[in-house]
Amino acid sequence: MKKSTSVGLIAAGNLTDSPLSRFRWLASQLGPVKSTSFRVARRIVNIIEAGHAVRDYSDLDSCGMILISVPEEQLSMLKGELLSSDISWRGKAVVLFSAWLDSSQLEEFSRRGAAIGSITPIPGFDETRYLVEGDRHAIREASTLVEDRERRAVAIERTLKPFYLAALTCTGNLLFTLLLAASEALHRAGIPALLSGTILDRQLSRTFRSFLRGGRNAYPAIRELPPQLRALRSVNSSLAHYLEQSALLAAELVEKR
Repeated sequence: MKKSTSVGLIAAGNLTDSPLSRFRWLASQLGPVKSTSFRVARRIVNIIEAGHAVRDYSDLDSCGMILISVPEEQLSMLKGELLSSDISWRGKAVVLFSAWLDSSQLEEFSRRGAAIGSITPIPGFDETRYLVEGDRHAIREASTLVEDRERRAVAIERTLKPFYLAALTCTGNLLFTLLLAASEALHRAGIPALLSGTILDRQLSRTFRSFLRGGRNAYPAIRELPPQLRALRSVNSSLAHYLEQSALLAAELVEKR
């Protein structure tokens, strides 16, 4: 798989454990590497074992694609520096490598003629699946960079990444707090910790299998909720309130077919 133009990389932070350092095609296409200092840029080149360190953003002007991988708190300042540089943005692909941010962070480059996009590692796939979103040209360039025998890109249109992130929030942050509440309830019931873990594990597996088989139609109605709430209020009013509100919202969501 070949590309006619090189890739420029702007990077900061720890790239040693970043999937970027293991992108097969990045190593073969990488040209200029810019970072917070020339010394850091040289260190990144050594980590990736490709490309060459540069001192100025103007050295990236010859690149067809500019890949940005920096800590979120540095992105705003970086954009200001890039936009004040002599780089001609028309026809370039500017792609952000980020778990949470998307191409909307690069709107200023779009207004100057660049195609914008983002690459996101999908958790749980051992660096073999990546979400790629943005303009068509940016998606094409990013997918070409990511994909090889082991890695695949899942492409979605611009503005849609928040839906993907919402799924991660539901299965991560929200599920975690539900498990925390369930664990506390089992503790209050006097269930030993080891058995409590087994109950949670099997209940989760059972619920997930049921969902895969029947989707929304498999939702089991909550039974005997008032006694649960009364018991919880006697020992933990916050937990009782959380369960009550979660049950109400869950029922409302399921009923909206």
